[in-house]
Amino acid sequence: MSVTTRDGGASATAGRAGGDRDPAIFGIRGLAALALLTVHVAMFSGLLGTKALGTPRPPSNFLGAFFVSGLPSFIGVFFVLPALYLYLPLARAIIAGRPRPPQGATMVRRLMRLLPAYYLMYLVVLVALNRDAIDGPWYVLRPLLLLQIYSPSPFAPHFINGMEVSWTVPSMVQWYLALPLIAWASHRFAARGATPVARARRLLLPVPVLIAIGVGWLFFVKGNGWDNRMVFWWPQGFAPTIGIGLGLAVLLALSQVSPGDTPRLLRFAALRPGLFWVAAIAVYLVNCARPFSVIGMDAIYSTSGLFMTYLMVALFGLFASLPLVSPGAARTRMVDAVLTARPVVHLGKVSYGVYLWHFAVMHFYLQPGAVFSGAVRPIRELYGTAGFWELETVTLLGAVLLATLSHRLFEQPLAALVDAALARRRRSTPRPPALLRAPLLAAATVDVLSPPQAGAAVAAAVTDRDAIQANLVDLERHLDRHLLAAAELTGESARRWAAARADLAQLWTVYHAYSAVVDEVVGPFAGPGQPSGAELARVSALLDQASVVVTGPPPPLARRRITDDGRVELTVAAAVARMDELFRGIAEVVTAAEAVWETAGARLDRIDAALAHRATGDGTDPEPTVQRAGRLRAALRTDPLARWRDGTVVTDDLDELLRSLEHLVA
Repeated sequence: MSVTTRDGGASATAGRAGGDRDPAIFGIRGLAALALLTVHVAMFSGLLGTKALGTPRPPSNFLGAFFVSGLPSFIGVFFVLPALYLYLPLARAIIAGRPRPPQGATMVRRLMRLLPAYYLMYLVVLVALNRDAIDGPWYVLRPLLLLQIYSPSPFAPHFINGMEVSWTVPSMVQWYLALPLIAWASHRFAARGATPVARARRLLLPVPVLIAIGVGWLFFVKGNGWDNRMVFWWPQGFAPTIGIGLGLAVLLALSQVSPGDTPRLLRFAALRPGLFWVAAIAVYLVNCARPFSVIGMDAIYSTSGLFMTYLMVALFGLFASLPLVSPGAARTRMVDAVLTARPVVHLGKVSYGVYLWHFAVMHFYLQPGAVFSGAVRPIRELYGTAGFWELETVTLLGAVLLATLSHRLFEQPLAALVDAALARRRRSTPRPPALLRAPLLAAATVDVLSPPQAGAAVAAAVTDRDAIQANLVDLERHLDRHLLAAAELTGESARRWAAARADLAQLWTVYHAYSAVVDEVVGPFAGPGQPSGAELARVSALLDQASVVVTGPPPPLARRRITDDGRVELTVAAAVARMDELFRGIAEVVTAAEAVWETAGARLDRIDAALAHRATGDGTDPEPTVQRAGRLRAALRTDPLARWRDGTVVTDDLDELLRSLEHLVA
């Protein structure tokens, strides 16, 4: 059992957008590639026992087999992360209320990063390891058409020497094509949500459906007596892990569109990443024990045992991914040192090639003469002909070498050519019709800017937009904002923070609508040459008239007019003014809480110190005072804004208590 993919797109980790992927993402992929290579080496070196060769063969080393048995859990990483990255831009657009981004160029890039390396490997193993097995055109065409996973009835795996794990390539290609279709099918339903949160919740509907499809497929395969490997060979076998990746993409997209509504799961993973790494390790150890199956053996021999492995793969993918993609996640020093080590990161960068080549390397090493003679034996007939550490070393070094050469000499140059061709096509494509439409109102009502005036206005709009975004990010990262969001607030603080959260959600909604207008006015100035007259008219109208359209729930009933439907149209200047008003109100709440926690917290620290001195000074503990101090600290934690009056922190009761304690100590 093995899998890996080549995923494209920007990293989901906060602050690492664009082409620079967090090294830890490569690191976890590198460990996953090493884990799966080790599992296959253990299978055919005899470290893992097997019942697949007729007479059961026990593991050659029970302790080693125990720890290797849990490594298939890493498969979850290879499906959860790509599904997250592939679905994230689609989910982000739907949650923000924007059209889905076009997928043509994106799909070309993804397939070109997946298929050429696969075809190169297939050509090599076809000639070197399978030329004597060719019995017709269909033998050659089936892997080229990605149909080798669909064997005729009865459903028995069809192996090609050196490509024993190639089933994951057609499976992932089909998921590449399916995810945009899932987004298309969900868009209309999700778009009916009035807020980003409502749209995100609706967009999560496919997640339980995919999980149910995967679990149902498992029992269908077992119920028909098909080979266990058929559970994973067909795309629906990994529907649960794809569903988890899709769900994480929706949660992450919500945190990016409306950071004030960042889901609790992501907040908790960001604050306590170590707990999720511990959970991932626990999942691995449970899989080592092979519940309902046989420890140290190479396959799952019961439906319940197979289901447990299914569950462990999905949970490991979830727990190992969350600490890496949650916005603002704290770094766990030891984990970070492992995942960002240069050898591990490099292994992650070439992990797709390691996956493609490692079975071929085992064939080349275990039967070198067969490459020339053509008398190649299936790898299952070579079971136990080399020791584990011998085969592990040779396979790892050989696979990394071939993967690195393929990556640098073939895959990267080809990807660069494809990117350049797509860029040329994009530059030569006519302007989108949206930029050529008539102005928002009649042209006579709009003062059309000259090219220099329009260029200056667009540059100023971009500068303002960048400054607004930077200030919004600072607000989101503010420590006390996170403390307010995590606390169980009561009283005045609960009321004001609820209002501030609503304002924060509205602020991000206005910002995204405003940012979309800025993106549109930038378009005519992005290419060579001057904008046309129609484009200048359009840009002038967008900058001057009510072009920022904000949709959301209507106002509360007490403040609602009969025509209110939640739709507000603002000029660019009015949108900036509205964002400034909301920002100031939210910042006031956050800074007020910060001032209270700092000032009153310092008083309580001095009170605690005085209580400790009093207790150690005469051996007594003033219990009523201790209880009172505890109540004051609890109140400070749950309702800090109760101490904020007219721009100052009220500490009269704390000062009185502190003076009395200091008098007693003196």
